[in-house]
Amino acid sequence: MAETARTTRTEGGLAAADLQWLTELMAVDSVSPLEGGPMDGAARAQRVFLAGAAERGFRTALHGPPAAELLERPEVPATVREVAGRDLSAFLEGQPSVVVAHGSPQPQERRLVVNFHMDTVGPHVPPRLEGRVLHGRGAVDDKGPGVAAAAGVAAAFAEDPGLDGRIEVQIASVPGEEGGAMGTYGTRALIDAGYTGRLMVFAEPTGNTFMDGCTAAMTPRITVTGQDSTDDHPADGHNATVLLGFLADFLARRLGPLAHGMGAKLCVSGLHTGNAHNRVYGSGQLLLNIAYPATEQAELLAASLEVLIEEARTEFAHLHAHDPFSRRTVKDWRRIVRLDWLKQGLPTLNNRDPEAELLLNEAGFLRHDGLADGSAFTCDAIWAPGPGRYVVACGPGRLDANGAHTADEFVHLDDLDTYALRIKDLVHAFAAHTT
Repeated sequence: MAETARTTRTEGGLAAADLQWLTELMAVDSVSPLEGGPMDGAARAQRVFLAGAAERGFRTALHGPPAAELLERPEVPATVREVAGRDLSAFLEGQPSVVVAHGSPQPQERRLVVNFHMDTVGPHVPPRLEGRVLHGRGAVDDKGPGVAAAAGVAAAFAEDPGLDGRIEVQIASVPGEEGGAMGTYGTRALIDAGYTGRLMVFAEPTGNTFMDGCTAAMTPRITVTGQDSTDDHPADGHNATVLLGFLADFLARRLGPLAHGMGAKLCVSGLHTGNAHNRVYGSGQLLLNIAYPATEQAELLAASLEVLIEEARTEFAHLHAHDPFSRRTVKDWRRIVRLDWLKQGLPTLNNRDPEAELLLNEAGFLRHDGLADGSAFTCDAIWAPGPGRYVVACGPGRLDANGAHTADEFVHLDDLDTYALRIKDLVHAFAAHTT
């Protein structure tokens, strides 16, 4: 089967065997445990990936879980620590990274790396093929791009066996990209371990163009810890619903435009106090997510948020000065309102390299300046920059147009074919320039 698939790929994009491999991979529920998925979902999916990679001539360079000490780093989001803390050994064993390679081991300057993430958002959606359109979780984010890249690499080495010994091409399959994990225990671990290359391609949906800039994100949490009361005595409690609802609107009006002016994006996201109609909830939380293009903007926005929360207190007191049911909430604001950070201090990606950009152009990939037009997004490519490396996000389909993170996620097989062919050409161009 491997030989048939390899022969077909030299003439086109994905072979029938590649599509079967992809649908088998998509059938595995690898929803991130941070999004309610199974602890071992990534591990089961990685075994399917390894079997298909071996059939296509890849050797296994790495297959193992992250080290526990990775989770102790200050940049690791609080949600990762919380989920891992429920059962650390099960979490680590269920979230392994895999690196497969074509070509004998080479130093960084003779190595091309393609990275994709095996974890998905929830809920799991089984694959189904309708004509030339593949639906299901991971179709475009990110199993489809990963399999297409592997098919292209295998095709290049099948066309020119002499590439072995001249260059090495690695495919890194990682957990921990979704659910706000930000690659802190997947991609970052591989970078620290030296699985880097002269050119590093993160197979994220970019419309088969490449972006060499990515945002990062920080997640502030505003918590109210007050006293509940009943509907018969609403003035006796602290009304977290009224307070947090006001803050959500206030920050959207005040912090949103400030972030936009800096090229950042503010998402006013989760707000929760309670579900009953006959109770005043004294406790609750409001979550924000702020995507930023540079750490300078992140620091300024974090400082601005603290100032704005204090300004919000003054405005809330003025608006509710004559409201008897909010009097206690106004009085105790400073005691019951707290700001902390679930995620903060992550780096961004912004690099240029004319020589490496030329290689991508030769393969048919054109540069797209996502930081300039605001289309840049957050992914774990932020950990990859370093001396002698050029890092890009480049893959088939688009996050918005292909329904990523929705129940309608899909990818057109033509897009996967195009990506596989261009990755094949990129391997040849990389070898020609390297040698």
